[in-house]
Amino acid sequence: MFVKSSLIALAVATSAFSRILLVERDGRPFYPRRFGQEQCGGIGGEIGSTCNGAICGVLGGRVPGTLLAGAAECAQQDLADDIIDASKQQDAATAAKMVALAVKLRQCEKNTPPDFTTNPPTLRNSVFCQKQPRNQQLVGLNQAQDPANDPDLFFDPVTKTTVRKGAQANTSPLGGGGGGGVAAPVASSTVAAAPAATTTPVAAVDDNTASCAPPVTVTVTSTPAAATIADTTGTCAPPTTVTVTVDADSTDPKEVSTTAAPAAATSQAAATPAAPSGALDFGSCTNPAVEFGPAFEGRKLSENSFQPQNKNEFPQASALNGQIVLNAICNILNDRCKAPAATVAACKAAVTAVANVVGGAKADQFNAALGITSDFANVPAAPGGGPGSAALASTANFNKCDVPTVEFGIFDGRKENSFAPSGNGFVHGSALNGNIITQFICDRVKSDCNANTVAINDCTAAIAATQGKTGQAFADAFNTAVAQNV
Repeated sequence: MFVKSSLIALAVATSAFSRILLVERDGRPFYPRRFGQEQCGGIGGEIGSTCNGAICGVLGGRVPGTLLAGAAECAQQDLADDIIDASKQQDAATAAKMVALAVKLRQCEKNTPPDFTTNPPTLRNSVFCQKQPRNQQLVGLNQAQDPANDPDLFFDPVTKTTVRKGAQANTSPLGGGGGGGVAAPVASSTVAAAPAATTTPVAAVDDNTASCAPPVTVTVTSTPAAATIADTTGTCAPPTTVTVTVDADSTDPKEVSTTAAPAAATSQAAATPAAPSGALDFGSCTNPAVEFGPAFEGRKLSENSFQPQNKNEFPQASALNGQIVLNAICNILNDRCKAPAATVAACKAAVTAVANVVGGAKADQFNAALGITSDFANVPAAPGGGPGSAALASTANFNKCDVPTVEFGIFDGRKENSFAPSGNGFVHGSALNGNIITQFICDRVKSDCNANTVAINDCTAAIAATQGKTGQAFADAFNTAVAQNV
């Protein structure tokens, strides 16, 4: 009877509060996330299925992390910007869908934990991003807030504490505009309406007119790491000067020219890894270089992609579209590393400059703009990441299979000579036509063997080497060519 009464009391108490109180394994209570309770439920899957999985799949997979309580205040906006940046490489219809989803994502409600120091726990709002988005479609947009939240209390993901409205700048939208709120579904991906409380579009900082102003030229002087921006005593090494020309209605740098400062001694702690010689000031981070190579994050040995070299400081997934990784590095330099404005401007300018460059050369040119030397155009990174070598890059790797060979003789109970494959991973019946065997071998090399590009190319060349040959000469020609770079 006691058990039954207790259960009834628990049910009544639970229904009196809209979020069901549960217990974690450490004994502390928590409340379920609201991801599926708002308009944005499943948006990660929508984004992931919009374009090629190597691009949209990675972007969609990042969605939940940006909506978690502990995510950086601008993580949601940064991902929306990355989606719009990636859309620029797609066809018009796909790009329109991606922009619409980016606008929708930017307005999704972010998860926040209640304040358990009060009884009952107080529901808190998420803080607002305090920087302008890179893309005009996102200007003026903010995340939604649960209407049940206390309007005066916010959860700070950095301090993990409650902040009262007005105590920090991020308790109000950038520019003092209205709060978020999931807007009605966007009818057109090319027009993103700002929330109702935002009455004027955000233009350049000094633009107080309704018309478009001429481009604004800003000269930013960044002193070396050992000095501060205010240090004008002349006791430090000459500064790095970056000139940025910006359109009045855009936040993207259009032109950046840099003059590198001479190397100077610093007083940084010995325990902190030094930035590469001649590199820019990366704030609290050490090396924002990008690398290009095969088999990153479980990709195939024949698939080259881009990723940050230092994922502890720059936790961005690999991508076939290098622009996604480069943009993420610049955002992290600004948000997490707190790098000087000159460094961030140079980074963003480099992203624009290499937009049409492909392969390892893209990584090399981006790194060079940050003062870091690399040669991924000639020597890709090792499979999975890390320093590669010319020998490794030029060696055929058949990976899960043996180096394949073709044999010529009596097989499978035949009376006549025929061709058959040999080697682990190449199981196939004999054939009178040797081309059937060689094509089978090369198909396996590309698929089940997960061979590298050198091995795949050598197999293709081996097929060509057999043309016009018969019998044992056919088999010998293939076997010699396929193993030429082993």
